[in-house]
Amino acid sequence: MNIGALLGKTSLGKLIIKDSLRSLGTNTTFPGSTYQVSGTPSWRNLSELSYLLKCYQENPIVQAIINIKAEAFANIKFSVKDLKTDEIFPLEKYEKDKGKLAALLSRPNPLQSTYEWLMQHKVNNEVFGNAYVYASLPVGWKNKFTYEDINVMNNLFSYKVTPVLTGKWLEATSLEEIVKEYIFLDMNGRELRFPTNTVFHSNNVNIQLDAHFTEGKSKLIALRSPISNIDKAYESRNVLINRRGALGILTSEKKDEAMGNIALSPEEKKEVQDDYKKYGLMEDQHNLLISPQPLKYQKMAMSVKELMLFEEVESDAIAVANSFGVPELLAKYYLKGGTFSNLDASEKRLYDSTIIPESKDFMVGLNNFFKTKELGIELLGTYDHLNILQINKKEEAETQKTKQETALSAFKIGAITYNNYLAAFDMPNDAVFGELRIWDLNESQRSAIGTVKTSKPQNG
Repeated sequence: MNIGALLGKTSLGKLIIKDSLRSLGTNTTFPGSTYQVSGTPSWRNLSELSYLLKCYQENPIVQAIINIKAEAFANIKFSVKDLKTDEIFPLEKYEKDKGKLAALLSRPNPLQSTYEWLMQHKVNNEVFGNAYVYASLPVGWKNKFTYEDINVMNNLFSYKVTPVLTGKWLEATSLEEIVKEYIFLDMNGRELRFPTNTVFHSNNVNIQLDAHFTEGKSKLIALRSPISNIDKAYESRNVLINRRGALGILTSEKKDEAMGNIALSPEEKKEVQDDYKKYGLMEDQHNLLISPQPLKYQKMAMSVKELMLFEEVESDAIAVANSFGVPELLAKYYLKGGTFSNLDASEKRLYDSTIIPESKDFMVGLNNFFKTKELGIELLGTYDHLNILQINKKEEAETQKTKQETALSAFKIGAITYNNYLAAFDMPNDAVFGELRIWDLNESQRSAIGTVKTSKPQNG
């Protein structure tokens, strides 16, 4: 079902919707949804944020790929780094703030766990290009605060948020100089105005200079064509499933010795059509058609295989997945199921190439919002605890061990200096005898690093 069918049409053939973001409660008129007529392409309308929401809610491929990213992102594990000592604590064991940070992140608000909060934040960012978190603070704390002053954090619905700009940005040194406030339209149509520093905003890249240049752009906009094709492929499959009978032309086989074939009369046509409605593979249909008239069937409809609908969906799904940084094998796994020998490698690639880089940017923004540096700490977010990434650590450990053994062997035969040997262990250079080779060291020095006594090779 397309957007036009879902929202309905006016007598003028135009859609009337309430765009809660841009019009802030006023009715806006948009062109009606188009259909496949005379070979004219029909594309999903993604011009408004409310349509992006519909796209995520209605298109199974779009929702699956975005959810793959959001679920992976929400697996993040927090820890706290003491900036003075460089000591790292698991979040739940950091108690210098009396457990305030751990309590805030373990239950950001009464309705959500950490995982739910993070996943919703990521879905908002991927669908709309923007994600907003509002921090609720005690009265009088909105000018200057840290995470210790935050009561709860709620994700705002991105399509309901409007940044109000000051008109200045080229010389601005703070966000407050660019964004005056954020307006949020709640479910009752009320405008809630939030101070700039109480809203944490994550966004995609935007290279378009207009009144919304501080907002990110949704990747779905550029994917209008493959998403529309997915819609149409599913629609076509639905039509073929619903009409399980033979689709084609029934022509009269009535003969006349003088005139040949004789056309069916209007009454005979109606009789055939009424009988044909009872024919098909549905539960209340007959799988055999016994016609009261002599007829000849000519096939016109194409099967799912002939239309290559499955191939079309798969091709478009890969285009969507690539745009969101999701390995195409994960998209194919969603479509086909089953087992893939390199599925683990694809999941690992998802984290290495997409989730981890994006999470680093998220953590920079979250630390700035929480003002953790002012409290002498840094909030870290990692994925090292996941089984899929444990393979990385094992491979790294084996590689490091081999590197160290090779360095030791090379040092024992004098092929490298002592500093080269130390570098293999990620240790600092030795300023005293780091540039010496093994035969330049005395017996006690060689013994201390576990090497054997080696004589300097003789010339000739």
